[in-house]
Amino acid sequence: MSVRSSAAREFYEAEALRNGWTVKQLERQVSSQFYERTLLSVNKAKMLRDAAVAKPEDVITPEAAIRDPFVLEFLNLKDEYSESELEEALVQHMADFLLELGDDFAFVGRQRRGADASLSQLCTRALVQA
Repeated sequence: MSVRSSAAREFYEAEALRNGWTVKQLERQVSSQFYERTLLSVNKAKMLRDAAVAKPEDVITPEAAIRDPFVLEFLNLKDEYSESELEEALVQHMADFLLELGDDFAFVGRQRRGADASLSQLCTRALVQA
């Protein structure tokens, strides 16, 4: 989404902030040339009031919010896997990666359960003095 005119860009920025537009609403307003239509309008105040109201097509569905699925083929998991299988594969991959980094890095341990909370993957960079 791009707006060539700096005046139009400032208009869209101000209206988006004033009305709390989502990205989808802003895209719709830009694609429908709201700025240009407002300039040509006889009743500018009414157009601005109407633009403040969200349209049903502006609703973001969970599928639209999570558009980019994780690509985890490097873990060699089956099509369906459990959370624990995913965690195991990620931890193993991370441990292998830390080994490749050399002696300055250490994989301290896997997830550990504490009294109040769980501490996730423990890894640290060892400070080695020669």
